Amino acid sequence: MIIKQFIQKIRAEDGLSKNTIESYEGDLRLFMNFINNKSLINISKNDIDNYINYLFEQKVKNATLSRKISSLKSFFSFLIKENIIKSNPIIKVKCPKKERRLPKFLTEKQVFELLNAIKDDKSEYGIMLSVIIEILYGSGLRVSELISLKISYIQRDGNNNIKNYLIITGKGDKERIVPLSKAAISVINEFLVIRKNMNINNSKWLFPGNIRYSKSNEIIKKRDINSKNDKHITRQKINYMLKNLAHKTGIEPDIIYPHVLRHSFATHLLNNGINIIYLQEMLGHAIISSTEIYTYIMDNKLKDMIKNYHPLNKGD
Repeated sequence: MIIKQFIQKIRAEDGLSKNTIESYEGDLRLFMNFINNKSLINISKNDIDNYINYLFEQKVKNATLSRKISSLKSFFSFLIKENIIKSNPIIKVKCPKKERRLPKFLTEKQVFELLNAIKDDKSEYGIMLSVIIEILYGSGLRVSELISLKISYIQRDGNNNIKNYLIITGKGDKERIVPLSKAAISVINEFLVIRKNMNINNSKWLFPGNIRYSKSNEIIKKRDINSKNDKHITRQKINYMLKNLAHKTGIEPDIIYPHVLRHSFATHLLNNGINIIYLQEMLGHAIISSTEIYTYIMDNKLKDMIKNYHPLNKGD
């Protein structure tokens, strides 16, 4: 099927993330279902317009709508290059403007409340969750990067001590270096001992999935991991763990999710004066505009400070 050929092409040549490729494939199948699998050579601009109107009626958000249009544009460009169609029905269709949404982030106080709530939990579950928070907040990883961390990503010096950075593979299979704090290194060392005691050292993943982590400080059960069931932990599991912890600390669970820790990492570094170019490199953003969104948070913070503290804004 032509959609499969297109997906194989962008997977091999375009350097898109796995999630983006899966989204594109879903977008194209939705479109083909909408037009009842009409022959590609007979698809008209009117078909495209009807589809976009349908998406508007379904109240699809602008960001999602833009992606769906982008996936169609890429697909029809592919069809032109492959001489499957002679004219491009979507060439004059414009993507809607994306709404500027400021990233949500936690205060430094809230982050430390989460860390303090779990630091004394020395169970398998507790130590793993400590590592997860320390890396998400201390290194600014995407949750997709976190769950797919391999043991081999942990760097060691000549004395076999963990180095203060990780070399990870991010979007588009691009490698980058991210920092590891002293606190993160300390709790990673604890977790590596736990992994050994759990008998899961043969897993290639830092956080193996398909197993239950004990919440007891006393009982450590042996596990059995082989090549067939060696899968990493899921993002859904990470999200569930964070929301449970938020509930225990009295923080509103709805504001806690894996990516908010990445946003908090970026926001707090900018607030403390980091060069935005360095931040771009640590976050793995391909373009600086993706990083600049965090400066709008700073702008709002400065406006609030001026409003609250400038003498001309104070009453008599």
